[in-house]
Amino acid sequence: MEILHCAILLAVLVQAQCEVAVEGFESVEVREGEEAILSCTTPSDILFCTFRSPTDETFTMKSGLPYEEGRIVYHGEDEKRECGMKITDVKEKDNGEWKCLLTALLDGQAKKGEKAAIITVAKPPSDIHIEVDGETTAAVIVNYPENKERKVKCVAAGGRPSASFSWMLGEDQFSGPVEDLENTVNEDGTLTQAQVLTYESQPAHNGKQLTCIVNHRGYSEDQLSAQQNKVTLDLDVQFQPVAADKPQEFYNLAIGKEHVILMSFRAHPKPSEVHWALSDGIEVAEGSESMDTRFKADILAEGPSDGMYTARLTMNPVKPEDAGTTSELIVTNELGTTKYPFTLSVGDKPAAEAGSGPVIAIVIVAIIIIVVIVVAVIARSQGMLCFADKNIGDDGEKSAAQFEALEKGEASPEKEPIKEPNNIKKEPEPTNENVPIKESVDEKEEKKSNGAHTPV
Repeated sequence: MEILHCAILLAVLVQAQCEVAVEGFESVEVREGEEAILSCTTPSDILFCTFRSPTDETFTMKSGLPYEEGRIVYHGEDEKRECGMKITDVKEKDNGEWKCLLTALLDGQAKKGEKAAIITVAKPPSDIHIEVDGETTAAVIVNYPENKERKVKCVAAGGRPSASFSWMLGEDQFSGPVEDLENTVNEDGTLTQAQVLTYESQPAHNGKQLTCIVNHRGYSEDQLSAQQNKVTLDLDVQFQPVAADKPQEFYNLAIGKEHVILMSFRAHPKPSEVHWALSDGIEVAEGSESMDTRFKADILAEGPSDGMYTARLTMNPVKPEDAGTTSELIVTNELGTTKYPFTLSVGDKPAAEAGSGPVIAIVIVAIIIIVVIVVAVIARSQGMLCFADKNIGDDGEKSAAQFEALEKGEASPEKEPIKEPNNIKKEPEPTNENVPIKESVDEKEEKKSNGAHTPV
C-alpha cells in the first residue's frame, strides 16, 4: 500500500513539473462567416502549438500548414513565441470551447501547458413572437378603461448569446414596466428568452401597433433591413365616446342669420346613435331636421384626425331666444353614452376668456417698475448703493451736510481742499498783505444778518 501511495505522489509531482504557464488566450464572439483569431503564448520557447476544437479535432499549427482548404491557418509572426490560429470563415461547428495545448522548452526539459477559451458563434433567434394571455397573437382588443392594462410577452427563441428587448408604439419609443423572465437553455445550446411588458392603453393608441424589437449581434444587415428582428401587435382599443373637459361655448351668433355648430369627439367603435337635444325640447337625430326646419343635423363625419368624428348642426335663422341657452349633443356606441353640453351666445367672447396671459404679464412688469422706483428713492435718501458718498470716514459729516443743502435748494458748501501727504514738501504761503483773505461761510452769513459790508 505504501508503494502505491508513493507512486501516486510521484506521478503528481511529475505532472506538476511538466506544466507550463499559458497566457493570452481570450474568448471571442463572432457571427457565422466572419473571422476569428485565437492566440496564446508562454514565456519559454514554444516547441509545439496545438488547438483542440469543440468537436475534439486537433490542429497542430505551423506557418505554411493550412487546414480545411485554408479555412484554418497559423496566425502570428514568431512561432517560438506565438501560438495562434485564424479561422477565416467561422461556421456553426466552431461554436464552443477551444483549448490551446503548448509544449515548451523550459530548463532543458519539454513541458506542457493548456488553457481553454470560448468561440461564441452569434446566432440570431430563429423565432420571435408576442403572447397575450398565454396565446400567440398579432392583435389584441382592449376595453378602456375597464381592462386598460394588459401583460404583453415578447419571446425570442433559438438565439445565442442572449439578446435584449426594446419597444415602440407607432413610430415612437415606448417605455413601460418590464420584467425579464429566466432564460431557458435549449438542447443545441441556444436560448429562449422572454420579456413581459405591462402595457397601459389609452384611447389615442387605437389603431396603432405595439412593436417588440429584439436586439442581437447575430442579425445580418439583410435581416435587419427585412425587419426580421421585429414583431408587432395591432391594438384595438375600444372605448365609449370620450367626454369633454368642459362645456363648449359658441359666440358671435347673428340674429336672423344662419349659424353652423361643429362638435368633434373621439370614440371607438363608431357611434351607433347621434342626436341633438336642444334647449327648447327639440331633438334632432343625425341626418334629419326639426319639424319647423330651423335645425338640420348632418350625417356624422369622420375626422378631423384618425379615431375622431365630427357632428354638424345648422341653425337657420338664429333667434333672440337662442342667446344664453344650453343644449347637448348625445352620442352612443357599444360601450356607452356620452353627453356633450354647449352654450350659445350672441356677443363676442369675453376678453378674460380670450386669454388673460397678456394682462398678467403687464401687471407683473408694472409691479417690477414700481419696486425699482421705490428702491431707488430709498437708496438716494439713505445714501445707499450708487447714491453712497465716496468720501467716507472723516468726511462723513460733510457729505451729509452737502446732501442736506441740496435737499433745501441751497448752494453746496465749499469742499475742503484735498490734503496732501505729509512727505510732500510745501512751498511757503505768500504773506503779501494785498492777497484777499477768504471768509468762511459762517462769517458771511453773520455779516449779512447784521447788514454790515466790509470792503476788501
